[in-house]
Amino acid sequence: MVNVTDLKKSIRWNLTAGASRPNPQGTFNVTNVTLSQTFRIIANIAEINGDPRYTMNNVSYIIPSTPLKLADYVNNGTGVFELDKFLIYADNPSVVNGTFVQSGTYKGWVEIVFTNELQVLDSWHLDGFGFYVVG
Repeated sequence: MVNVTDLKKSIRWNLTAGASRPNPQGTFNVTNVTLSQTFRIIANIAEINGDPRYTMNNVSYIIPSTPLKLADYVNNGTGVFELDKFLIYADNPSVVNGTFVQSGTYKGWVEIVFTNELQVLDSWHLDGFGFYVVG
């Protein structure tokens, strides 16, 4: 029978490999990273065609008939979404309906600032590698 403790001690880490290693929570200091992009998202309510709509930077999201990742893979998003049209620092001058996708820096550190001055609570689903909530 193999003693598990002895087996664990006999394993050596190949530190030249790109594989993941044990990382205890709280060991990475995120205060020293260099941000590559900043997105400022302002939640608001606007009236479009007589109907009240929630907006982000004065853009009301339209759900496309083709999933975004599939459209990007098949035809580079042509006809499904508009790339980099979304204003990331301020409101659009007028309220619009649209499906806008913002590109990000590969392996970059992105700061997303959510601003909500409405009397309702926003909930957001963030899809990506990892997120650190600051405040």
